[in-house]
Amino acid sequence: MFNIGTKRKTFTVEGMTCHHCEMTVERALSEIPNIKSARANYSNNFVEVEYKSEIDLNQVKEKIENAGYKFVSSN
Repeated sequence: MFNIGTKRKTFTVEGMTCHHCEMTVERALSEIPNIKSARANYSNNFVEVEYKSEIDLNQVKEKIENAGYKFVSSN
């Protein structure tokens, strides 16, 4: 459940094939200070983040790609 006063953003991520991949992406994104939580879904190729203040999309892309996955787009 998401907290009141937070925003959500969904990113399309390719290359995740299992639960371990989801955890890797979630862990990488949790290192970004403004992100409160991340929930990845490998079968649907997305990760949803919860945040309070704005996040740097370049930083999100860098974290995902440094973890070994492909950042495709954001919604």
